[in-house]
Amino acid sequence: MMKKYFTYILLLGFPLLGAQNRSIENSGYQQNWTLLEKENEAMAFDADIKLSDAEIILDKKLFQLRNDFLDETKKKKVPIYNRSFNEIKPLIEDSKLFSLFQTMPKGGLLHTHSGGLADAKWVIEAARKYKECYVYDQEDTKEFIFGQMAFFENGKVPKGFVNLNQKLTSNPKFEKELTDLLILKRDNLCSYTDYWIEFEKRFQRINLLLPYRPFFKEYYLKGFQDLAKDKVQHVEIRYIFEELYDFQHGKYPLKTSITDLRDLVKEMHQSNPEFSLKLIYSSFKFFDKERIEKELETAIKLKKEFPDMISGFDLVADEAAGKSINFFQDNWVKLNELNKKYGVELPLFLHAGESNSVFNKNVLDIALLNNQRIGHGLNLIYFPKTMELIKKQDKLVEVSPISNQVLGYVSDLRNHPARVLMSNGIQCSISSDDPSVYGYNGLSYDFWVAFVYWELDVKALKKLVFNSINYSSLNKNEKKNAVEHLNKEWNDFIQQANKKLN
Repeated sequence: MMKKYFTYILLLGFPLLGAQNRSIENSGYQQNWTLLEKENEAMAFDADIKLSDAEIILDKKLFQLRNDFLDETKKKKVPIYNRSFNEIKPLIEDSKLFSLFQTMPKGGLLHTHSGGLADAKWVIEAARKYKECYVYDQEDTKEFIFGQMAFFENGKVPKGFVNLNQKLTSNPKFEKELTDLLILKRDNLCSYTDYWIEFEKRFQRINLLLPYRPFFKEYYLKGFQDLAKDKVQHVEIRYIFEELYDFQHGKYPLKTSITDLRDLVKEMHQSNPEFSLKLIYSSFKFFDKERIEKELETAIKLKKEFPDMISGFDLVADEAAGKSINFFQDNWVKLNELNKKYGVELPLFLHAGESNSVFNKNVLDIALLNNQRIGHGLNLIYFPKTMELIKKQDKLVEVSPISNQVLGYVSDLRNHPARVLMSNGIQCSISSDDPSVYGYNGLSYDFWVAFVYWELDVKALKKLVFNSINYSSLNKNEKKNAVEHLNKEWNDFIQQANKKLN
């Protein structure tokens, strides 16, 4: 009998013991998996955000909305990956997610440029109202390019220019042609085009319009109104300074653009009391050191006179073609001397890493300079030690997803480097860079592509939105008031969005 008992133990007991051991091993594996998941989440840029019950409810609804959108496109066999922004723009506009994002407070737009702000179609409509506005309708020359608009006094119109309104009236098809010349579209991600050359031509076609003071005021007021309509409360413009003029008074002092913009902000306050503006004095990477030294001194003088408007300094242009940040190291040393001389601080807000190349090392300079934020920072992920320093220094990366795709840096937006940056704890915000050049207004489109392609949640959205105020160049008191307003707007949005999606 005893022998039989031991036989049962051998046949049944050991397998049971083995199963129990495997169960313990599986339990340990799952615990380690869960721990690893939590450790990864704790590293993310939004790890400090705790959602309210209402935000958690909306998070689930947005998750479902995104899934519904993706399921619908799959069912209809509509490809949304590896497609250009221009191709998917109608899909974005028809989605429930987009209408919801249009109502979401965006906080601040920290990265945009003078000349890339107001709607391209509006620019043509507004410009044609001026009898002194002309358009160049001949082949490109060294001085002018086809579709370039400008203001001229009667009798002083260069050869090749015709009155804009008369041209549009006599040839209605020219309006669409001119609009296409102002918007940079990327219909085929695989086609070869030097998009930077085409990009810069878009600015060249309107750069003679903006210094004309009457149009200048109209242009920026329109740009501010469109941003406010899209729930943007604060704007920081990489601003190229030049003297304004009109035909009655001639040229105005350089500071006139600042006082005019300040007046426009006051006008905005009638409908949007919380709207605010800062200007980042910008120059070009292709200038020499002597020119940049003069620009820095001009910028710091304006900063001293208008501390509430001028927030810092930047260098712009194609990083592949312009000089490196390191090339200007003597200028950065000189900047420290200028800060002491004038008794003010002019921080840097440099473009860096708008590149796919490991040979572009501009991001290395960012960690070593008094640089407050990083414009684009796409190739920061190639420099892990620098990324670690940027995180430690708590410097924000201004991310412009649509711009990065149109200019050819990221074809499939699912592979945008910002996903790596955010998961590694690098603070980011969402910007539009030059929305008018890409054929849209506001920030809703950029938030839509980030949410859909980067698989974000409400926690990430909230962090991106509040980062845009917390890392802005608003002073301490301005920032406090802006955050209070944003908190109220955000909570209202959560409440209304949950009602809308019931």
